[in-house]
Amino acid sequence: MEANRPNQTAAGDAPGQVEEAKKATAAAQAAKHLPEVRLVVLGWRWPGKSLTANTILGREEFHLERAAEFCVKRETEVQGRQVIVVDTPGWFSTQDTPPSYKQELVRGASLTPPGPHAFLLVIPVGMFTEVDRARITEHVSLFGERVWKHTIVVFTWAEVLRTISIERYIRREGKDLQWVLEKCKRRYFVINNCIFGEHPQVGCLMERVEKMVAQEGYYNPEEVEEEKKPLDENSNPAREGRELGARPKQNSGLGLSKAMEVDTLSN
Repeated sequence: MEANRPNQTAAGDAPGQVEEAKKATAAAQAAKHLPEVRLVVLGWRWPGKSLTANTILGREEFHLERAAEFCVKRETEVQGRQVIVVDTPGWFSTQDTPPSYKQELVRGASLTPPGPHAFLLVIPVGMFTEVDRARITEHVSLFGERVWKHTIVVFTWAEVLRTISIERYIRREGKDLQWVLEKCKRRYFVINNCIFGEHPQVGCLMERVEKMVAQEGYYNPEEVEEEKKPLDENSNPAREGRELGARPKQNSGLGLSKAMEVDTLSN
């Protein structure tokens, strides 16, 4: 007990820091016991997005053999929590996303009243380009600027990195991927979708969501509707992506992006 006293009085602002730490701890502890967790899954039209949603559920509910055109909601229980998962229409990497798909994408947030606790932005490991950043910006911005405060990046297919850590991969991919992560306050999670049934990582993901909720609360679609800009004002990233020549991920060492992408590349 005596040994702790110098540390408590060494800094003049120590009492304030201790109080802030207590508040953060209390918020985290309260978040651990959320009876319900509401999730919306976003991403490209690749199986990784729906496969991640299936992994959370612990069973195959979202069909992988065809690209979904509508939001689908399913529920499960994870370590005493009721978990609601909404899988949304994925966006294209080589084509413009139809307006009807965008409208359905936004509708996904309203399927988890009063609003989702988290948006899971699924990104498959591979070469991440300026085009990918533009496509993410185009579609995530449909939910308003506040959505980033409630978003966690979920990396899939990370097992192909073998001995390379996810941190090293993020550094290697450069400013575009890092920009996305900074928008999410560097909240990211790596999931292995090759494990079926009861998944040991899903509980950890729920804890990550609950920690974010303790800090940010949940996303309220009604509040965000007031601050959203018209779609026309947010369309520049899409045009920029087309000018750059939007394409599937290449040279990643996986060959997965081409093989698993639903929409085909037309030359």
